[in-house]
Amino acid sequence: MSELSATSLNHSTRALLGVVWRFLRPYRWRFLLASLLRVTSDLAWLYPPYALSLLITLLTAEAFPGRIDAILLVIGIYVGIAIYHATGKEAARYVGFQVIEQAKLDAEYTALQHILKLDPAWHEQENTGNKLKRIHNGMDGIDTILRMWIVNVIEIFVNFIGMTAIIATFDPTVSGVILIFILTYGLISWGLTHWAARISNAVNIASESVNGTEYEAIANVRTVNVLGMGDGILARIKTGFHELFETLRNRIWAFRSRSVLLNLWGHGFRLGLLTYIVFGILDGQFEVGFLVLFMGYFNKIWGSVNELAEVSQDFLVACFRIDRFLSILEEPITIHDETEKQPFPAEWQELRVRDLSFAYGKRSVFKQLAFSVKKGEKVGIVGASGGGKSTLFKLLLKEREDYMGTIEIDDVPIRDIAPSNFVKHTAVVLQDTEVFNLSLRDNIRLANEREWTNEALLERATRVAHVRDFLNRLPNGLDTLVGEKGVRLSGGEKQRLGIARAVFKQPELLFLDEATSHLDVESEGKIRDSLDQFFQSVTAIVIAHRLSTIRQMDRILVLEKGQIIEDGSFDTLFRKKGRFRELWDKQRF
Repeated sequence: MSELSATSLNHSTRALLGVVWRFLRPYRWRFLLASLLRVTSDLAWLYPPYALSLLITLLTAEAFPGRIDAILLVIGIYVGIAIYHATGKEAARYVGFQVIEQAKLDAEYTALQHILKLDPAWHEQENTGNKLKRIHNGMDGIDTILRMWIVNVIEIFVNFIGMTAIIATFDPTVSGVILIFILTYGLISWGLTHWAARISNAVNIASESVNGTEYEAIANVRTVNVLGMGDGILARIKTGFHELFETLRNRIWAFRSRSVLLNLWGHGFRLGLLTYIVFGILDGQFEVGFLVLFMGYFNKIWGSVNELAEVSQDFLVACFRIDRFLSILEEPITIHDETEKQPFPAEWQELRVRDLSFAYGKRSVFKQLAFSVKKGEKVGIVGASGGGKSTLFKLLLKEREDYMGTIEIDDVPIRDIAPSNFVKHTAVVLQDTEVFNLSLRDNIRLANEREWTNEALLERATRVAHVRDFLNRLPNGLDTLVGEKGVRLSGGEKQRLGIARAVFKQPELLFLDEATSHLDVESEGKIRDSLDQFFQSVTAIVIAHRLSTIRQMDRILVLEKGQIIEDGSFDTLFRKKGRFRELWDKQRF
């Protein structure tokens, strides 16, 4: 691999196991019960090879009184143990697998909860498909480690300890050689597996990358088709598949090479011990039953050691997956951190922006920007594209806090207001309304779950936004599922949905970002009249592309190159014949 970062863990194994324990801990006693059931059933299953060796010894020995009874006793114990082993093992899985599924769901919920609180700046650097892939890989890693404990690890160590101890009662030398075999096989396996798993992590990274591109293509399928972007995106995906296949081929070669070396090592030990025992039988040192016991136990031990090697491989792959999952959980929450934050001021009178400076990297957007909005005031913000209008909204909405200066409500900086409390008092209608694959009714009500059952408020919201104008064409009216990203709605209908959400939320501060840009002139006129009524109960800050939409604003701010160059009512700015008048005349033309 060309880059160490693609093949190295960023966290210690202890830290990664700590993640597993974090989600297992609430269910630890049930998981312990599952483990005890598995231990006892596997201990019992040490008996069958021992029973077979006893039967061989009894059958090859000279007849003696009670031999038949001894044989029947061995068989009877075997039957009882077989029943307990079968039921105990499955009971362990029944209890343990439920715990594992609960832990996985907790991990997924925690990751989603964390991601939703991360700053927009982080989300802008990661595509959605990649983020979801990392979460699901992390869940799979937790599942793998916990499941292998119940299914594999307990049985492996019961076999190691129990079988070598039983063989030691017959011949300590054979038992000692088996211990050497276990240790050397394990060490060789660990080294080879670690090398192979590092290659496997490169597969995870390549897979995340190509899956992210696939997700974006499918999620934006309409844009892909109407703009003819399909060939270019498919070419990128094909290139990603080629790179993924190369890493997959390297992984296959690495793991198969490892298997060949380990099999040769195991065959050598078994043949050597088999020869030693055969000559011991010829010399009268051992009975024939010991050969049967050895073959039964050694084959199981070899199987367990080999299984341990496979488990080690799966464990390392799981660690790499949890490692990338943990990197998401460790992303710092800054804007949505509720620690030592204040509530939204109850009787606030003014929103103030003071000496605001902000830049995207080296590109300055605002420098010493200042303005204020009194409670109940309606303020429009206009300006040419690229002047900073949408960026200003991001700062006012607490989407970014990496700015200098202050944005405050009365004397409380919005940085110091608890995010969960801030959003309860504000609402926003964005230029592009994001829609969930739910009913139209639920898409509106999601904005204010405190009023979920308030049908009167829902009626008002749909009336103000003129949502009911298009309900007749939907098969189930408000209860119609709108499809992924609202594919059943037009752009204008989505904007009406966004306005309805804002009304349903009953905010004190309302932000509108080109909220009627997708509406025709007639629909815009209807909604503007309704919004004018709604504005009477809120403080509104409105970004407008169509300058006619802000004619009734108390004040209009003209934003140019990150600075307020004009401030006044519509009539005042119109008569001034400055930059606002210039923009107005261009739109009329």
